[in-house]
Amino acid sequence: MMIKHPSSICSRCLAYRRLFSTSVRRSDQLHNAPLPPDVGYTRLTNRGLISITGLDSTTYLQGLITQNMLIANDPKKRVRNTGTYAAFLNSQGRILNDVFIYPLPNSNGDQTEREWLVEVDRNELPTLLKHLKKHKLRAKLKLRALEIDERTVWSSWRNHSEPRWAAYNLEADTASPFSSSPDVVGCIDSRAPGFGSRLVTPGSDDLRSHLPDESQLAGSEVQLDSYTVRRMLHGIAEGQSEIIRETALPLESNMDLGRAIDFRKGCYVGQELTIRTHHTGVVRKRILPVQLYTGEAPSATSPIYDPSAQIPVPAQGSNINKADGRRGRSAGKFLNGVGNIGLALCRLEMMTDIALTSEGSQYSPDKEFKVSWTSESEQPSEVKLQAFVPSWIREFILAGGAKKTSARSGEVEGERARTLVEQLGEEEEAQRRE
Repeated sequence: MMIKHPSSICSRCLAYRRLFSTSVRRSDQLHNAPLPPDVGYTRLTNRGLISITGLDSTTYLQGLITQNMLIANDPKKRVRNTGTYAAFLNSQGRILNDVFIYPLPNSNGDQTEREWLVEVDRNELPTLLKHLKKHKLRAKLKLRALEIDERTVWSSWRNHSEPRWAAYNLEADTASPFSSSPDVVGCIDSRAPGFGSRLVTPGSDDLRSHLPDESQLAGSEVQLDSYTVRRMLHGIAEGQSEIIRETALPLESNMDLGRAIDFRKGCYVGQELTIRTHHTGVVRKRILPVQLYTGEAPSATSPIYDPSAQIPVPAQGSNINKADGRRGRSAGKFLNGVGNIGLALCRLEMMTDIALTSEGSQYSPDKEFKVSWTSESEQPSEVKLQAFVPSWIREFILAGGAKKTSARSGEVEGERARTLVEQLGEEEEAQRRE
């Protein structure tokens, strides 16, 4: 339907409507992306940066993000020196933006006036900047969106040679585990075990010009869509086309196991619902990798990307339903895809074999699921999909989120989840020192 007077519609509402429309245009959808190599690095041109500088920059961020800006359990309450994964929430505990935050060393050595870089979905730069300015009030700080060529965001990885969980201490004394240069900042990407590293470099030069040592950086630069394939195979959502603004919840988006939330820190915007869900609730939905198919159901235990696959990719926000044609509760929502793989927000007890409570699960191994939508040509389209639970997500859920029956039980299981993650981190730290 053609809109005759678009000026009468709020731009945010129009964007939101487009996101969940069943006739979303797929012209920008990635197809036939190259298979990601075992080692390599990617220039993340889809990410932007905001600079926050000033005396109040740290305390300002402390009240807005899910991560702790201070070193935990430090009696001196020293400011963290490392980059980290985090999120901005609204007052209802819904995600506004998924971000990485990096500290920039002060050239004059003054640690009281810190500068932080906030990495966010580039399309969200104006919206996040507006949100930050709204909460600035009388805080002594400056906010500025960086130009495209001012700094560059990178992702680098080495399959099979990185730790199960990030060995780099989130409370270390240096801003980057990769380079002694103060101009290069970064952190281990903790969203999945061994997923790789995140780096920010000055200018637009190739990453190897800043990290020439092969021990620090391996492989060559690969395309952004290859990084997207790798990210989806790991079950990692990124940006507000996948982590839907003001709709997605942090725990459903796997931010708890991605170490984006400090459950011990003080108050921040959106904390109440997040903490209550963590301690007493059951997270019934999670973002998972899915395999798209049109014939027989895949027999593999994890999604397999086929660059030559010619499978229609569902519209973003499409409902997932049982393939037997029976009407019932939606099993989830499709978020994004490349070729024959994608990401979806899945009801665990419907689409996977994970039982969250003693009531049992609705899952059956022979049950299939489908997504139906209307294509650009106004023709109905349909594709089947199968969800997979990566081993680290399964371990985390079973250790801390399964079969909670009471508030007290929730507290105990939540503590078990934190203990598991801490133990994994300690094991890898010990291996690194040997």
